[in-house]
Amino acid sequence: MAPRLIRSFLQAVGLMHRGKVEQKLDTELAKVLEAVEQHPEEKATGSVAIIVTVTKLGDRLDIKPKVETKVPKEKDFPSTTFWMIDGALSLEHPDQADMFATREVQSRRSEPA
Repeated sequence: MAPRLIRSFLQAVGLMHRGKVEQKLDTELAKVLEAVEQHPEEKATGSVAIIVTVTKLGDRLDIKPKVETKVPKEKDFPSTTFWMIDGALSLEHPDQADMFATREVQSRRSEPA
């Protein structure tokens, strides 16, 4: 009986660790699809990658798979500008603080004499 020859990458992956690598890839793809679908932004990107390292050891080859998954990141909060006044934070610029202070309203009419 002739030895079974494998010439397909996907077939080799399916045989690695008795199908556990293929199962892991399927599981990770499902996670990425769910994350992309549930992402609040209009555009989201994720990925599943397999890195196969082939090492020659004498007359044999060791093939080691590594599965990497990236789900889309949520958008970070934008920055908020503060100013330091007397050792504390303020949302008001120190040079503009008096622009928004309450002032007494003065009457424009002259009072009758």
